Amino acid sequence: MPEPILVGTKTQTIKQINSFLFAVQMPSGSKHLFRRIMGYVARERKLLCGVLILIIIGTFLNIMGPVIAGRVVDIAVLKSSSELWVYATAIILLTLSSGAVSFVREYLSGLMSQKVVYRIRVSIYKHLQDLSYSFYDKIDAGQIISRVSRDTENIGGMLGFAIPNLIASLSTLVTVAGILLATNLRLALIALTATPFILLVSLFFNRFVRPLFEKNWIEISGMSTIIQEGVSGFKVLKALGVENEMFKKFDRKNVEIYNIGMRITFLSAITWPSLGLIVGVGSAVLYWYGGIQVIAGGITLGQLVTFTMYLGMLVWPIMSIGFVLSRYAEAMISARRIFEVLDTEPEVKEKPNAIDLGKVKGEVRFENVTFGYEDKTVLKGLSFEVKPGEKVAIVGATGSGKSTIVKLIPRFYDPQEGRILIDGVDIRDVKISSLRRNIGIVHQDVFLFPTSIRENIAYGKPNATLEEIERVAKIARIHDYIISLPNGYDTVVGERGVTLSGGQRQRIAIARALLVNPSILILDDSTSSVDSETEREIYESLKELVKDKTVFIITQRLSTLKLAERIIVVENGRVIEDGTHEELVRKGGAYARLYLTQYAAQEVVK
Repeated sequence: MPEPILVGTKTQTIKQINSFLFAVQMPSGSKHLFRRIMGYVARERKLLCGVLILIIIGTFLNIMGPVIAGRVVDIAVLKSSSELWVYATAIILLTLSSGAVSFVREYLSGLMSQKVVYRIRVSIYKHLQDLSYSFYDKIDAGQIISRVSRDTENIGGMLGFAIPNLIASLSTLVTVAGILLATNLRLALIALTATPFILLVSLFFNRFVRPLFEKNWIEISGMSTIIQEGVSGFKVLKALGVENEMFKKFDRKNVEIYNIGMRITFLSAITWPSLGLIVGVGSAVLYWYGGIQVIAGGITLGQLVTFTMYLGMLVWPIMSIGFVLSRYAEAMISARRIFEVLDTEPEVKEKPNAIDLGKVKGEVRFENVTFGYEDKTVLKGLSFEVKPGEKVAIVGATGSGKSTIVKLIPRFYDPQEGRILIDGVDIRDVKISSLRRNIGIVHQDVFLFPTSIRENIAYGKPNATLEEIERVAKIARIHDYIISLPNGYDTVVGERGVTLSGGQRQRIAIARALLVNPSILILDDSTSSVDSETEREIYESLKELVKDKTVFIITQRLSTLKLAERIIVVENGRVIEDGTHEELVRKGGAYARLYLTQYAAQEVVK
């Protein structure tokens, strides 16, 4: 259990208190961020106008309460009960009306904020789908989830609660101060003397709490990432016996969050009693001076009661200014993170005048393509051509650029130099959706959604019939296994397909790719998790189906290489050899050496 804040020696305590005292400013560009948020709010202008009108009505109803209470006191002092029932009825009606107005206002402001949050989330999610692979190479899932969920909730809290309350507080503050000054200047000045101190304490609280909120968000995002890693890598952690190491990593974050929470608690523990003390002293002075005025006949006892109640009404509006500023600052931090995502430009962009590619024959040509990840160049002036319907295997050592080549074909990335053409058309000139409709991809690292097997196979073609799904499942040699399950094709797989073996997941992924009937099929080590016999059966079934398709095969298995009509050997981002298996073996070059070291042993075993 971590130690609470403010423990230890006197020196440590002083250091802990001093740690709060650092200069803090509002997030840079807050006004700009707020204007952008208000752009979403503008679409709900009717709701906004309704909230503002109700705030004005609510303020009027609230200020009537002290007036009626003061009048009741004066009547009681005069020992005249004839009018009391009128004021009692007025108080009941006032309370009911105020409650009804407050309810409607809260509901409308909540409705407005939820609609805004909904639209912001839709904007983020749609934009996330448009972003390139490179964006996801640099950011972890925990941060994205936090921005879509927690940050949008912060903005919703500001719009639905903080800002309406700020407007209501300012309205009450101005109205009450005006009434007090107009009624009795001296008594009003005494009553208002406490307000600067209340404001000062509130701003002090906001100044030091806001950066703690920001740091807390960072730490919680980090903890979310650790939890996600621990859950996703559960089997690896168990296998390596390092669960305790992951727990220590988690606990460090948890302790830091705990300590931040305790700092916020410490500041709150100082702030609220301080505010109570200020109000108490202000009330005491007001009662003392007001009492003298009552005795002297300057004011009535009821007027003193009204003044005192108005003083109480000033406390929350002034306190709320600091609170709202804190929520505002927190929301602006969230807004900055949200708009960082929304302002991120996709590296792979579709031209305004992009053409629809239509159904392609499958000719693929790389012309002097250079590409790299950040500072690392992977492909260097790469050029080759694949004819329609040709089956090509791309081989090379680890890191040679094999997978990068096939990632460029569907425009997951764009080359820095050179161009890629399909059927003679530069892929940067066509609509991305029409390009990817023509390409089916099966990755080595298969992702399955936590839904039924049928839905997983039909993800690329949601309207596919069961007969179509079964046909591709049979080709992928997974149909027999599926129908053996209690719920058959309606069996729900676990998250990421953990209830299936690696080979079963890959076969489902192959079926999914085949269902869309692509002109170009990319098999990126797609049978690495199946046994050699199943792999042979899969490729025997594929032969007939992909006869008219262009197929790119990345594999480390000899049996798969023999199915390719042509082999391209890549080394250091360049094509160094190109030909059939037999031609390259006879040549005695890089492929022959690779064959002898990596594949010959497989052939001997067979």
